[in-house]
Amino acid sequence: MLKDLGFGKSHLEDMIKEEIRDLFDHLAKSNGQPMQVRPVLSPSMSNNITSLVFGKRLKYDDPDRMMMDRALIDGSAAAGQVSWQLFFPWLARIAKFLKLGAEGKVAQVTQKLTDFTLKEIAEHERTLDPNNLRDYIDGYLVEIEKRNDPAFCKEVLQDMIGAFFGAGSETVRLTLEWLVLTMAAYQDVQKKVQEEIDNVIGTERTPSWDDHNKMPYTEAILMELMRWRTIVPINILRYTLWDAELNGYFIPKNSFVLANLWSVHHNPKYWGKDAEEFRPERFLTEDRKEVIKSEYFIPFSIGKRSCPGESYAKTEVFLYFTSILQNFHISLPAGVKPDFDGQLGIGLAPKPYDVCLKKRR
Repeated sequence: MLKDLGFGKSHLEDMIKEEIRDLFDHLAKSNGQPMQVRPVLSPSMSNNITSLVFGKRLKYDDPDRMMMDRALIDGSAAAGQVSWQLFFPWLARIAKFLKLGAEGKVAQVTQKLTDFTLKEIAEHERTLDPNNLRDYIDGYLVEIEKRNDPAFCKEVLQDMIGAFFGAGSETVRLTLEWLVLTMAAYQDVQKKVQEEIDNVIGTERTPSWDDHNKMPYTEAILMELMRWRTIVPINILRYTLWDAELNGYFIPKNSFVLANLWSVHHNPKYWGKDAEEFRPERFLTEDRKEVIKSEYFIPFSIGKRSCPGESYAKTEVFLYFTSILQNFHISLPAGVKPDFDGQLGIGLAPKPYDVCLKKRR
């Protein structure tokens, strides 16, 4: 269904570019004064998912849009406080039922999104035309009728929509937040990226995904950021359905399995003694003309259960990043030092920060 909707094709790229143009109107309002980018990045990111799933975008001040963004931000922050439930699931169920602490907050936030999603599914059912699929919900509803399979049902569709928003908009936003902060802190790196943008793309047209093959330094920046500040440090929880053996280790049936992606991305054995430092050149050949790929670079996980939205996320990040740096110079307010310690929620988030965005032209 994602392929039918244009996943990885020009249709979705055009949709992303439309959101970027709208974002610029909001960024320009700051007139170079200190501002936080999160409040304007959140609706822009989730609008890309909204268009894909619901077949429409929502204005920044739309009440439903504001509710979804608030729910995602609050839910992400609260999720970082409930990791203990992986080891004490019976306590988590009690906390959720009684609406206690962060676990209860996650439940309340999730309910708001659930109510909105159920309303949208009902409206899609009422107006569904199997010969004219508008979005992911339409496609899934048609599959429910086709398959007559209990595994394909509205309850699963509801969960899928939640996964789209949690994984599809939140992680991309966090990546861009880290990139903006990093460019503000590393002015020399920002200058090199902008030189590459000016040489390859110029100033008259907007960036396109095809440009990324001609921009090795920019690609290295994106890869190094995803390694250095791994957005999902601990991967999604897995569960073994049968006894298994991996690299000589026995993993019994009914085991919970957590993959520590942060450990892989910060292991000096794979990345050298400076593994804790931000150094994009590690992903470039000596002449800086080609990108070096490493099997230990796994921000989207690996194997059959790796992130299905990897190609879309890469396209989004590249287009937003290059578009922002093509049009704005990013700096920290006078006297402010960057803080690269993260806060763990759904993903690793930078602490709230201010930056100055000054139009380049």
